[in-house]
Amino acid sequence: MLLLALLSTPVFSQIKFGVKADVGLNNPTFSTEALKVENMTSYSIGPSVEALLPLTAVDVGFDLSLLYNDNRMSVANLTGNNNGEKIEVSNRYLNLPVNVKAKLGLGGLPLKLYGSAGPYIGYLISGDKIDFQSMSDDIKAKSFQAGANIGAGLEILGMVQVGVNYNVKLTDNYSIDTPNWRDPLNGKSDSWSITASLYF
Repeated sequence: MLLLALLSTPVFSQIKFGVKADVGLNNPTFSTEALKVENMTSYSIGPSVEALLPLTAVDVGFDLSLLYNDNRMSVANLTGNNNGEKIEVSNRYLNLPVNVKAKLGLGGLPLKLYGSAGPYIGYLISGDKIDFQSMSDDIKAKSFQAGANIGAGLEILGMVQVGVNYNVKLTDNYSIDTPNWRDPLNGKSDSWSITASLYF
């Protein structure tokens, strides 16, 4: 209701709807005495809305998106009788990022620089367990995640936006009681992604 109220006011004279997508740039490798996590990939896609207030030199407002996020990784078991046994794990979230946004025009060119920053929350819609025979407990993805991000990029022809985003997780992603298995999976980490949006 609050979002609809904001969008219905004449204050935000530049309101655009579109599609946003991003692809993770990081491919980290983590390992402990128990598990080795590698080949991590991530992508997101979903609808987005941008509402800006045109000021003298800079347009200021917000953007809000609802993104389907898919994370995949390989997890190897370093304990038990089958050293190096691997399983493929995929977790899928619905993420809701809300960013404050500013855009600066470049003279008479059909280009604008933009910057954005804000929090996000995510809800797990499906996830794989990490379950090896030698483990006494399954490692399960948590149903909720949260973080913050900051990004910058270039807008072309008032429609296409391409940029880079820096993301910091503020929550652990997995639940397990055994301390040896927390580090590679639950460490609050940062990541980079390349983003692209098309607004109409």
